[in-house]
Amino acid sequence: MRENTFDVLAYKFFAWKINDGKKSHTCDEYKFSISNNNSSMIIIPFENVDGLKVQEVQSLLSTSEIIISASSYYSFNYDKGNVSHNLDSSNWFYFDSDYLDEHREETIDKLLEELMERYYMQVDDISKRMYRCFFERYQDGSYEKTKERVKRLEMQSNNK
Repeated sequence: MRENTFDVLAYKFFAWKINDGKKSHTCDEYKFSISNNNSSMIIIPFENVDGLKVQEVQSLLSTSEIIISASSYYSFNYDKGNVSHNLDSSNWFYFDSDYLDEHREETIDKLLEELMERYYMQVDDISKRMYRCFFERYQDGSYEKTKERVKRLEMQSNNK
């Protein structure tokens, strides 16, 4: 691993869409579709939605909810153009339509950042590594700034 970075190249972030013509799906429908390698699943690299406002992502995906996942690259099996996946649902972030309606003008990366900060101290070490990777790659832009963020989150947790 490269020194002085939390950005692990093996960690990938995606937006997901069930492409079945319906505009709305529950979290359980996504879990079922993802775990069963449903062929109607569309996987969008997070870079393609990063910085977009919630309403823009909803419009782009033609959906009322948004699901983002964090995973290791090896969780994907690329075979003859077909993608199968085995993702840990603990690193899925499901934003329902009611929540998104309240945050339509915010960017999707900010919503994900806030959620990851809220749960950072409660997740396991592997998830923490993924969160730090997200913070450095998409929010902070540097190891030093992410290190400061983690220190702040740990201090906040200790002061509770």
